[in-house]
Amino acid sequence: MKQTTYLQLGILAILSISPTTGENIVFISVPMYSHLNPMMKIANELSELGHTCYIIIPETYLTKFYPIKDGVKFIIVKEYKEWFILKEASIKFFQPKKEISTRELNTATDNLCDRYLFDKELFQTLKSLNLSLVIADGNAMSVYFSIFAYKLDVPFILIGLHIHHYWHRTPWIPTVFPSRFLPFSDKMTFTEKVKNLFRIIADYINPVGIPNRRVKEYVPERPDIGFEDLIRQCELFIIDSDIYMDYPLPALPNVKYIGGLATSPAVPFQGELLKFVNSSQHGIIVVSPGSFVSWPTDHLNKMAEAFSKIKYDIVWKNSNASLSRRNIMLTKWLPQNDLLGHQNTKLFITHCGNSGQYESLYHAVPMIGFPIFADQFYNGKRIQVKGYGIIMDIYNYKVEELVKNIEEVIENPKYKNNIAKMSRMFHSQKERPAEQAARHIDEIIKYGGSHLRSTCQDISRYEFLMFYILAGLLCVSLIFLFGFILIKCLRNVCGNKTKIE
Repeated sequence: MKQTTYLQLGILAILSISPTTGENIVFISVPMYSHLNPMMKIANELSELGHTCYIIIPETYLTKFYPIKDGVKFIIVKEYKEWFILKEASIKFFQPKKEISTRELNTATDNLCDRYLFDKELFQTLKSLNLSLVIADGNAMSVYFSIFAYKLDVPFILIGLHIHHYWHRTPWIPTVFPSRFLPFSDKMTFTEKVKNLFRIIADYINPVGIPNRRVKEYVPERPDIGFEDLIRQCELFIIDSDIYMDYPLPALPNVKYIGGLATSPAVPFQGELLKFVNSSQHGIIVVSPGSFVSWPTDHLNKMAEAFSKIKYDIVWKNSNASLSRRNIMLTKWLPQNDLLGHQNTKLFITHCGNSGQYESLYHAVPMIGFPIFADQFYNGKRIQVKGYGIIMDIYNYKVEELVKNIEEVIENPKYKNNIAKMSRMFHSQKERPAEQAARHIDEIIKYGGSHLRSTCQDISRYEFLMFYILAGLLCVSLIFLFGFILIKCLRNVCGNKTKIE
């Protein structure tokens, strides 16, 4: 009798479980490790929720990611020469002194865009997957990947290090919230506020990343639509930033600030690198210039000289033998996250890339930053404001200044204490960043994103910026002013006639 009852309860329990159907999702980004890595982490989490994730990636990047879950698959594409051209154009454009115009950058963007979007074989592959969602890189050089979603007639989500406010339409007060193109904090001087205002106006008038071609040229089979109108159809904006590293920033319901998407626990490393790190008596300094822009030769030489004057050991991502010193280990590649998680690591000298900063926060390692490109100046400013480290001018410093700053950041406990406190807060979150992002994406798949949308994301640019209201008020003001002047003139003329009579 009891066995029958248990069997009936077991069958009832099985029937009561609602079946879950996984969806097919594609991730597409420019071929940059710092852009692909967060996507890889989110794809792993989505696969845990039963979804199948496809990542478009050049073959050269296949060995750079670990671990990879069973539900994550790759679509291999060529590493197009147009990408390297766009990379060089971006370096010239995002330097403090622009060397090319916005139109020239957009032209370089167009050429890479053409490569992807006119690739019939790639499109047929994507079409055959019966996709439910496109997750595109939402940064300035790659936001055009959203056109894939329109071509496939599926919803899309944008993920990026800094998806600009003019795309997601969050109201942005120029006196408080800085542009990511400027090295300002949320406590700006009057002059900085004026510069920030003009920068934000320029962003709205001439946004970076808009293709010169119309969407119709890429998708002739569907109704014509403006690129900005297409972006406004985005279901969700996930920004790889949050209050632990950045300033408190405003957000609409479909804008999620989730910083540190690529962060993960350190994995033990081996070989000569481990031997070098473990044998360090005073601790090590990890030095990484990133992979996008090279540091100038003069800077490299000054760093090598400064390192020879300190007691700490250096692990440096660089293969130039002329920089070798007794306490320096040079390497073409380094496991940055794993090194930052090692107990002997005292300092991270960084180019101020977003992902590297979050790895440093994750492992509570203070920083010295040498920004050189794009948002790195903004990123550098925020770690100095937060008290996580010191920022230096890569073109204008002396060897003695670097030596002094290294000793200051390592030996003054305030830097370690500041970042350690925030690191504990970062780890206290109930969900890992990639897990949180996956949950939001899963909700969009199940329920859509219309309930998260604000009306301001559906109106035209001139309505959002209140141009028609301002124009109307200006016209009324001019009419009143003209009427006032006219009445004054008539009174003067009439008054003069009366006196003459």
